[in-house]
Amino acid sequence: MERKLIDYLPYAMRDFKEYEGIMESEQPEFDQAWNNADDLLNNQFISTAGNVGLSRWEKILEITPKGTDSLEDRRFRILTRINEELPYTLPQLRNILETLCGPGNYSADVAEGTYHLIVKIGLAAKNNFTDVESLLNRVVPQNLIVTLLQLYNTHAELGRFTHSQLAAHTHDQLRNEVLN
Repeated sequence: MERKLIDYLPYAMRDFKEYEGIMESEQPEFDQAWNNADDLLNNQFISTAGNVGLSRWEKILEITPKGTDSLEDRRFRILTRINEELPYTLPQLRNILETLCGPGNYSADVAEGTYHLIVKIGLAAKNNFTDVESLLNRVVPQNLIVTLLQLYNTHAELGRFTHSQLAAHTHDQLRNEVLN
């Protein structure tokens, strides 16, 4: 949004060189103040927070960011911690995983008659694998055995591509990457 101080003056005063000079010299200070106000508002919400806002959340939640983390990785880790609710149920765990991994990018099931929780994370959420693992270690009851798996591309998913399209990728990419 373009905000010029000269536009806030009455039309009759805008043509005077003195006022143009004053407004032009004060413009950078007001631009900085407006940017600071925008940053302050953005830092109130995790989805729009910058480095300062995310650092504050990390301090509150006692999260240590990795040196290689992007802002999105840090947001994901903060949301993971905020969305934890104990005691947990399987539907609640599915809600948390849907929030973190996105709809359709996970599955969570307990094998009938056992204490074995199987959680599968889709390729689109593979960067969040260690964070999901950490979440499960914190929220899953100790009497459950947890198996966390990464889902891979299957023959059925790759069957919609031609051989020449697939030849442009390595075997590792075909197995581990989301293909469009």
